[in-house]
Amino acid sequence: MKIFLDANICLDFLDSSRLNSKDSISWYMKNKDNQDLEFYFSGDFITTIYYILTQKRKLEANIVINAINQLCQEITPLYLVHTDFLLAQKSFSEDSFDDFEDLMILQSALRVNCNIFMTNDKKLLKLTNFNNIKIQTIKG
Repeated sequence: MKIFLDANICLDFLDSSRLNSKDSISWYMKNKDNQDLEFYFSGDFITTIYYILTQKRKLEANIVINAINQLCQEITPLYLVHTDFLLAQKSFSEDSFDDFEDLMILQSALRVNCNIFMTNDKKLLKLTNFNNIKIQTIKG
């Protein structure tokens, strides 16, 4: 089973002050060694994660870079490609969902046949499903 982790979940792993951090870390630690599971996140989140942790949380750049490197060693970064943009554009124009950025990320998860999209984003969770990807939270 392939599980895509949204940016908010990845931030939970790297910033223990976040509301859902403890639950996200606990869930990941229980599942990370399961050989039947493959974990992905958008490599395009790396700049956002770096910015939030260094500029907003004021963590040292070296610490953040090392943490992101560790994340990339455990969870496969998946980078956006132009077809993700084109498919997201089509979905957006068809009114399937009104958050274009999330649509691009969902399209990249579809590209590698992810089964589950883990997020804490309430708007995404309302979808419950996107083209055969189950959208769920760590808590559910």
